[in-house]
Amino acid sequence: MRAEPPRPQPPSAVHALRIEQAGAEPVPASERHGRPWSLFTLWFGANVQFATLSVGALSTAVFGLDLLPAALAITLGALLGSALIGLLSTRGPGTGVLQLIQSRGPFGRLGNLPSAAFTVVNGVGWCVVDTVLGVFILRRLFSLDFTPALLVMVVVQMAIAVVGHRMIHYVERVLAAVLVVVFAVVSVYGFGDAASSPAATPFAGAAGAFVLTVSVTSARCLGWASYASDYSRYFPEATSKKRVFGAAFGGAALAGVWIGVLGAALGTLSVVSDPSAMVSGVLPASLGNITLFCLLLSTLASTVIDLYSGSMAALVAGVRVERWVSVVCVGSLGAVLAWFAGRHDWAGQFQDFLLLTGYWLAPWAAVIIVAYWWRERSTPVARLYDPAHRYGWGLPAVLVGVLTSLPFMSQSLYTGPIAAAHPGLGDIGHFVGFAVAGLVFAALTAWKPAPVSAQATAPLINV
Repeated sequence: MRAEPPRPQPPSAVHALRIEQAGAEPVPASERHGRPWSLFTLWFGANVQFATLSVGALSTAVFGLDLLPAALAITLGALLGSALIGLLSTRGPGTGVLQLIQSRGPFGRLGNLPSAAFTVVNGVGWCVVDTVLGVFILRRLFSLDFTPALLVMVVVQMAIAVVGHRMIHYVERVLAAVLVVVFAVVSVYGFGDAASSPAATPFAGAAGAFVLTVSVTSARCLGWASYASDYSRYFPEATSKKRVFGAAFGGAALAGVWIGVLGAALGTLSVVSDPSAMVSGVLPASLGNITLFCLLLSTLASTVIDLYSGSMAALVAGVRVERWVSVVCVGSLGAVLAWFAGRHDWAGQFQDFLLLTGYWLAPWAAVIIVAYWWRERSTPVARLYDPAHRYGWGLPAVLVGVLTSLPFMSQSLYTGPIAAAHPGLGDIGHFVGFAVAGLVFAALTAWKPAPVSAQATAPLINV
């Protein structure tokens, strides 16, 4: 019978304040700690936040869906994206390494660089999104100008991300309990006042709006999936993979469906040009202010996940600095971009950002799934650090997936010919990219598997 992993107590606030020293190297057995339950609170807290609410609001306030089909589309998108978060999280305990280090297996060290660069962009982009949402709240609560509010957001979120892994888990665990109560109250008002049909006209027809809602909802979760196992790699190696999957999937899915559908309900009542008005507009003044403050805290907690993993991705890409320096650099870039983004069409930029990230992340996720749950169920950990393993079939498969998805893309920056000719399809670009990349990678690895050098044969990571 398999021995149960050790069950150490969760880190206290004092432990959480210790600055993490690890970088992109494997976590040694002596540093392993934690239980799968912490993934539930992490991903629940990370998804009970303003971005999830805002994505849900797009379905009704912008795309024009009725509330019931919007709820179905949000549920489908959240379940798809959360399943990827759960699946990729299961590889953390067995490997002890970052998600992007693991992708060196099918991509190779050099072939993995575009994925690392994109993950930095993804982290910076989500940092921008959440920072701007936090600025909206600060301006409404304290009547601050845009720039001072931005500085407050940047300083606080950088401080948490610099401390690192333990602090992030601790903050999310504390917030999860508070946010359940807050959003339960908001739900009473939001669902009670919601209209069955919004004022907006369906975007490219009801079918197109439905598909677009599934796309942006799943793309929001895909942004987390690219660094899912960053937050499970500290668990003891013997940790149950079923429990890891259940905790990560459950936390992300429960929050994604609940808060996303609540956003859709609020979207039937107002526009999303100022997202903070969605909440304050349906609540009594004092309760609205308390809710906005809690939303501010959840937005900060969400941003630090993107800052942390975005800075780790920079280390994987070869940037030779200390982890905390990488956090400051990524956060500073996000702050500059947030300053520009917050002064323009927020809803339109948000929609385009969600879709654009999905075009790369969906094919990338397909390659990872095929590689580690079909082609290479046991992977030498040394291979992930082997300098001779430069290229794999992952990058060509992703590029083919992205190119194949071009005709099916539909957003303000570019509309492909098939999407333009059949607007009822909505934007199915990243679904096409996911399917094609997975099939191409399977075919390429069946035809000619990537060689493994002698120094990359032990020890094995069993998944």
